[in-house]
Amino acid sequence: MLYGPPMFGLSFGELAIVAILALVLLGPDKLPETARTLGKTLKDLKKATDGLKDQFESEMYSAEKSIERLVNAPDVPPVVAAAQTRSNKPAEPATPDNVPGLEAARIDPAPPPPAPPVTSA
Repeated sequence: MLYGPPMFGLSFGELAIVAILALVLLGPDKLPETARTLGKTLKDLKKATDGLKDQFESEMYSAEKSIERLVNAPDVPPVVAAAQTRSNKPAEPATPDNVPGLEAARIDPAPPPPAPPVTSA
């Protein structure tokens, strides 16, 4: 086999035509500079996507570990277990000081207005 698999879905002839067009359009002076800029851009893009991929994988790994820790916890309610994984002290009871908006949540809703009296005509 003389030729390998096509690069980017293009055959050797099509790649040669693209290279010749780039040389004609950019000229021999700007072609190396443009190729360097394109290479740096692709390298930075690959570095950014690799960083994003690594961050995603580490977050998934930590989420799996915390789920395993919660599943393997002995008869501890999940809310308490989640609070204890963040800090080693037991969870505090909810008070207006440590839960914003607790007073509003505890206020009883207003009773419905009384129904108008039924009058017979």
